[in-house]
Amino acid sequence: MTDPTAPPRGTVDPPTGRRELNKVRTREAVAGSLQALLRRHPVAEITVDQVAEGAGISRRTFFNYYAGLPAVLVEVFSGHAEQMVARVDTALLARDPLQALRRLVAAGGVDPDFLGWMVALNAHGPAGGDPTLERAVWTELGAWFETRLRDLFPEGTDPLYLTTLAASVMHAFAAAEQEWLAGPTRPASLTPQDLSAFGEHLDRALGHLARGWRPTSRS
Repeated sequence: MTDPTAPPRGTVDPPTGRRELNKVRTREAVAGSLQALLRRHPVAEITVDQVAEGAGISRRTFFNYYAGLPAVLVEVFSGHAEQMVARVDTALLARDPLQALRRLVAAGGVDPDFLGWMVALNAHGPAGGDPTLERAVWTELGAWFETRLRDLFPEGTDPLYLTTLAASVMHAFAAAEQEWLAGPTRPASLTPQDLSAFGEHLDRALGHLARGWRPTSRS
């Protein structure tokens, strides 16, 4: 798991202390090393030692920050998701969460780098030969999103509502990713058309949630 005391990437002011700056640089180096390795190897073949070597740190230092490779992915994905949540219309979110998310997607709210990670993770087949890893990452993201919803919704909101909403939205993201990657091969440098295609898949998935999964024909 990620360090619970560490703020999500890209959501706070730059650190001022040398120690804090070194922590940020180490995390960025680890993420960069893992992403570079994912472009060359299936995730099932990547080891902590390889990631640590690419980041210029020791194996021991890696485990001071992360419990394993899934924790790195969770931190990266949740950092991008946090940036998305920061741009959502919170007033609309409380009234109609799915509509708020669909508006965010329509406004280009999905970070290209986030999608780039999806492409890298699946560059050598579904989830790089380790689909259980990606499922674990989406599950952890669902737990993270539930926590954020508890912060965003009024006090007293039914906890079961928030739990099912978080899980459903994360499943919609995962389903959109699966269909997006099942289409044309996505390049490492995504084009505007690639980004638009993912947005369309995600909007359709969220639309199914909004309609209560009532059958509709695909337009």
